[in-house]
Amino acid sequence: MSVSTGTARPSIKLDGKRRWVFYAVLYTNFVVWLDTAKFSILTPFWAAELGADAGQIAAISAAYLLGYFPMLFLAGVLADRLGPRLMLLICLSGVTVLGGSMAFVHTADEMYWRNLLFGVFFGFLWAPCQRMLAVWFPPIETAKVTAAWVASQMIVALAAPLIALPIANAFAWQEAFLVISALGVPALFAIALLTRNRPEELPGITAQELAHINVGRDEDARATVPFRDIVRVFRSRSVLFMVVAGALATTPTWLIGTWSTYGLITLEGVDPSTVTYLVPLVSLPVILYAFGHGRAVAGPFRGRLRTPMVLGSVLSAIGFLAAGLLGLPWLAWIFAIGTLGYMVDPLFWGSLNTYWLGVAKPELTGTLNGVAAGLQVACGYVLVSLSGNWLNPSKSGLDQLDSMWIIGGVIFVVSIIPVLLSKDVRIHSEPEPAPLPPLAAEVQPPTAIVEGPHGRVLPEPTA
Repeated sequence: MSVSTGTARPSIKLDGKRRWVFYAVLYTNFVVWLDTAKFSILTPFWAAELGADAGQIAAISAAYLLGYFPMLFLAGVLADRLGPRLMLLICLSGVTVLGGSMAFVHTADEMYWRNLLFGVFFGFLWAPCQRMLAVWFPPIETAKVTAAWVASQMIVALAAPLIALPIANAFAWQEAFLVISALGVPALFAIALLTRNRPEELPGITAQELAHINVGRDEDARATVPFRDIVRVFRSRSVLFMVVAGALATTPTWLIGTWSTYGLITLEGVDPSTVTYLVPLVSLPVILYAFGHGRAVAGPFRGRLRTPMVLGSVLSAIGFLAAGLLGLPWLAWIFAIGTLGYMVDPLFWGSLNTYWLGVAKPELTGTLNGVAAGLQVACGYVLVSLSGNWLNPSKSGLDQLDSMWIIGGVIFVVSIIPVLLSKDVRIHSEPEPAPLPPLAAEVQPPTAIVEGPHGRVLPEPTA
């Protein structure tokens, strides 16, 4: 299926009220993922103080995934039924409080239960964010804003070690948790004041901006989604295949967060000060690409969405298999898993939200993203829980982790299959329309969805 959202321009100006919604969602995403990433970054510190062995590290790290994945399913449906704003406020409130609660954790058991509860609140982030973006932005803008949203998550890999490791080295690892958790307070105010569940509910939004956002969407489509519509969307074969792809495609990346700094600092003996600057460096190519993913979809990928998804899995598989099979020196090892291993994130998740617009209504993206992400985290929980058993103490240094990278690489390869079995969705580029008078250019009447030679064609809003 080739789906057109009109002219796929590589650069789209975001203005009006939706610009501030965009900034609020990006900052919220960044803060919550930063709160999560610091836990993985500081694994060598809390594991040493609590006396946790490899099995306990795996169990504690997986605990938040156990709390996380059921809430992803629920939060996606609730975001479609009740709106994403309340879900994000719940997420920020819980994550901020539980981040600060780390000051009171003194045993491995306490860390396990704290992490489990943290995951419950963390589950209210993913699908509500994507629902907010899908409702507030027309299809032609979703590739760009979703890619930037993924990039705000990827920037965490750059920021977390620069913030958390120096604080942990100079003071204590608990204080790093307290400092980062405080950043959630401004995010609470941003979501409460700058966003609403539907654009027309926000005071001060203009009729022109509403026309731009809602072109091609009738009032029934923008209303609360009936539960029967949520159930009906899963009758689509492409939806089911892509949900399975979502469950597998980025699952092995959970291993990077759990074991990368542990491998470098604890197993290989790399100085923590070196790791402080090295981890952000290897993340930089992924972050830079993530910000340009919208342009890449419109340009080199020619509007096709399955192609970057497959490419992401291929690159990450290469990185993991190289780390597991080639006995790389530690510097090449961290580039293999920290750069190539993470490329699947912007390439797959940066494309998925736009893909859903080609096979379902925008109002169902919360549910679809919630189910796909929920299955991914469920698989991640199993993978991380088992990973402690794959560490081979008979080997030395980073070679002790070889088995988990090989297993992760195989999962990346398998994830390509359901992507290829799903229907193709394409953002189809069309010639630029002739310039219109200023007033007419601002407000375009809704255009009916028609069937063309390339399949379902979505109307193009005027930028």
